[in-house]
Amino acid sequence: MNLHGWREVKRQVRESGAAGVAAILMVAVATAWAGLLWTLHGWVHRELLGHNQASTVVAVLRDPAAATSLTSALEARPGGRRFTLSRPRQVQAELAGWFPELATVLLALDEPSFPAILKVEAAASDSASLATWLAGRPEVAVVKSSTQWQERLERTLRRVVTLGFVLAAALLGGCLVVVLLVVRLLVLDHADEIAIMRLIGARERDIRLPYVVLGLALGATGSLLGVLALLGLDLALKASFPALALGTELLIVLPLGGAGAGAGGAAFGLLAIPKEP
Repeated sequence: MNLHGWREVKRQVRESGAAGVAAILMVAVATAWAGLLWTLHGWVHRELLGHNQASTVVAVLRDPAAATSLTSALEARPGGRRFTLSRPRQVQAELAGWFPELATVLLALDEPSFPAILKVEAAASDSASLATWLAGRPEVAVVKSSTQWQERLERTLRRVVTLGFVLAAALLGGCLVVVLLVVRLLVLDHADEIAIMRLIGARERDIRLPYVVLGLALGATGSLLGVLALLGLDLALKASFPALALGTELLIVLPLGGAGAGAGGAAFGLLAIPKEP
């Protein structure tokens, strides 16, 4: 694009005014929101829902005296597993530590008021069969596996991510519409200039390109602001949440998405230019 084209882009940026600022802010919010959502999604999958992570199966015993037979059967089961048996007195002390405001009441209760609890660590692929086996044992009253809350968390996360990206897409769509309207108004304001440029032999590409660059600039500016906000948030949370890392691929994809929305809006807005006679 020649020097005249860049001057035209600068003039259009000035003339876009408040509508241009609104488009930039829409893209910035959409970019920051989508990046934060995707980073949290990756962290939850990596740290909480990782398929290679161990699962914990908890069994509440009907009678603490039956703990020996249950642990013996567990040790005899193929595939060695680590387990921890908490006697009623240990469960009582643990609950008192969890709820210090109720510690006096909990410690005053008799030991038979608390059950014995068996905690077994197993591979995620083995947790379902292990839970079924424990549920079928006569010594066990209740069985719960960590994979159960993981499945619920994954379903909830999927809904939240879907809703979040719909919101981000709506903001990008709003930017596209705003840029479309800005370009359409600029085209109508510059209709006489466009006609003169055609009369002196200007190419259609030279006429249309500054408007596309305008939309591209608005979208890219907003997405870069959103990325800067993400980087600032990443630095602020790095000390407290070191595993919450911002993916480098986001620093490439997000600006491209914002710039694409701006350029797309400009392209649609250029439909207002009358065809060359």
